[in-house]
Amino acid sequence: MAEALIFHYREQHTLLSRANPLTKFISVIAVCIVLFSLSPTGLVVVTLALALAMGAQRLPIIRYRRELRYFGFILLFIIATEYLATKSTTSTAAAALRFIAIIESGLLLTDCTAADDLARSLGSVLDRIPFIDGWAVASTIEMTLALLPMIFDASLEVVTARKARLERRRRPLSSLVGLASSIFSLILDKAEDLSLALESRHWEPSRPRRQLPYSAIDALLLAAVALVLTTARMV
Repeated sequence: MAEALIFHYREQHTLLSRANPLTKFISVIAVCIVLFSLSPTGLVVVTLALALAMGAQRLPIIRYRRELRYFGFILLFIIATEYLATKSTTSTAAAALRFIAIIESGLLLTDCTAADDLARSLGSVLDRIPFIDGWAVASTIEMTLALLPMIFDASLEVVTARKARLERRRRPLSSLVGLASSIFSLILDKAEDLSLALESRHWEPSRPRRQLPYSAIDALLLAAVALVLTTARMV
């Protein structure tokens, strides 16, 4: 029933999909960190570069339009609050561009990276840090990425079911509370199903896994990210 594909992994054979998950994760972290030190022009450069990457990855943005409305409301809220706080159109535009760039980065990472593959790559690195159970930390990140699309799936299922029952919204506030309650209840049911599935497979968060190899694509991706961020800082 759920057709919300936003923040879902899609198996493809693009350059980004073939890159090592750790390389993609580091690239996204680097982009998010540098965003807060860029000028508005630099933010435009990064936002456009990420938009080009989304085009190369062939993200079905039109199919995401229903879920992207949530982020559209958040974007409007950011614009309104930033402008009221600073009275500056430049600062407001910069805040909006940062938010858009972060969403673009998240869409790219989740679209081309399977959660378990990312856990494999992260766990092997984090486990080398003293006093840290790297595989457990990586498994926690994996579960977070697995639960994120579940929220959108549950929202779509509840909304579609209510439309099928031709429910009327005579009391907006009561209807909103009922909708939120139904979504939350469905998310708990899905989380319980996921928990039972993991238990049946004897899943252990701290268990080491096979590492994924690196290739020339990883060097190409890091070079491209470094070039974009350097250019953004110079403009």
